[in-house]
Amino acid sequence: MTDASTTERAALLPQVIIQAFDLVLDELYRHLVETGHDDLRPTHCLNVFRFMDCDGTRPGVLAARAGMTPQAMGELVSYLERRGYVRRVQDPGDGRGRIVVYAERGTRAAEVAEFFFADLERRWAVVVGAERLDEMVAVLARVLESAARSETESGPSGR
Repeated sequence: MTDASTTERAALLPQVIIQAFDLVLDELYRHLVETGHDDLRPTHCLNVFRFMDCDGTRPGVLAARAGMTPQAMGELVSYLERRGYVRRVQDPGDGRGRIVVYAERGTRAAEVAEFFFADLERRWAVVVGAERLDEMVAVLARVLESAARSETESGPSGR
């Protein structure tokens, strides 16, 4: 293929997405370290925090959302609990169950991450322009919605 559109783009889309994702994780980790959260790792953000509901989430639900075994999730939650990021408390909807909620340090870390992501968007908007950044977000959201619809119609992809 020699048309201009393929020669201008040296990298494949999945490679660029993965590299951008790695960049975000690396920058987030550095920011967390700089703000006193050097005991957090990307896996805590990716597999626990992003799946927690504001009012708490059962560990089994966290495990299912993250695609992990309950035992592996239990280890992550225990690690975060020992360091004051989360607490396990009685589920108000079911006294027999426990839910994972943010502890004070976890709330502070979430605020730090929220600031980081807002700043990241501002910096990227400077690089590509706010409108193009909004378009990129809209396009990727549309791709994800389409994939979700396809998965719903055809069943899980086996991931």
